[in-house]
Amino acid sequence: MTTSKPSQPSPAPEDLVAQLGTAAPNDRAKALAALVMRGAASTPALLAALPGATAPMRAQIAQALAEIADPATADTLALLLGEADPLVRGRGAEGLARLDDPRALDALARTLDDLPDVLHWPYTVSASLLIERGTAALPTVATLLGAPDPITRTRAFQVLRDVLLQERGEAAWQALVARLGALDPYGADPGNLAVTARWQAWLAAGGP
Repeated sequence: MTTSKPSQPSPAPEDLVAQLGTAAPNDRAKALAALVMRGAASTPALLAALPGATAPMRAQIAQALAEIADPATADTLALLLGEADPLVRGRGAEGLARLDDPRALDALARTLDDLPDVLHWPYTVSASLLIERGTAALPTVATLLGAPDPITRTRAFQVLRDVLLQERGEAAWQALVARLGALDPYGADPGNLAVTARWQAWLAAGGP
């Protein structure tokens, strides 16, 4: 006859949060997953640890808060947008988007470059979330078509293109390009600026 071993008690949220600061990536990943699985029950421990956390641990806490998306953390997520670390800023915007917070669109625009998808250039977490919002995101994205950084312009253009393709289809997209001009995010000549202005005017007038 065999006897089963007594089950180990689940770690407290505070212990899981402490593991987010460990040097072992696998331990951090397991702790993060466990915290997210517990949902809002993890919120108090995460918020308590945030002020004194190291930069890497702060990014982990921000990710947990974003994935849990507890409505009680909306203001904290908004405050993360002011952080110096782009990983933290991006998670703040992600959390607001998951909550469908009124500040989400502006937050996603501000963090468009902050969390790149390393396997799928030029996408980022914020770009993908803007695309999910469809035409509602386009007025916000329109201003970024003329951003100083060509990488930001590239991502804004990708959002615009993907939204219009999913809303109108390839034929309608090509017709718009023929009518308004082909956007070149890396172009700096007056002609390219004129094309950007036409797209922005079209979007400002209601676009789709």
